[in-house]
Amino acid sequence: MVGNKTDVLGDAAAAEKFAGEDVLFISAREQYHIELLKQKLVDKIIKGNLNTENTIVTNARHYQALQQVQQSLTEIKAGLDNHIPGDLLALDIRRCLHYISEITGDITHETVLDLIFSQFCIGK
Repeated sequence: MVGNKTDVLGDAAAAEKFAGEDVLFISAREQYHIELLKQKLVDKIIKGNLNTENTIVTNARHYQALQQVQQSLTEIKAGLDNHIPGDLLALDIRRCLHYISEITGDITHETVLDLIFSQFCIGK
């Protein structure tokens, strides 16, 4: 579990409030323990201890993006296993990041409109 806003509550008060809980306290505003949070997330993923049985994706667009992310990651791993040059792997990595940013919202409406207009004939 992650507790945020320790810059407001304070470390001691946060620890007391959540005594007995396994909580990592951070402050997004002050960037307190952000690197530790990132490392713990990476460790959790690498060790494969994620419980995804109860995970539901209700957004069809997110589901499709996640499928593309999975495919990209598979291709990246295959490329690494086959010692593909970094510049070629970069293409797969960029593709993977593109689909992740569709989920996180880093893709702007302008990008979506450009994609629509590039794939469909609209107008006339």
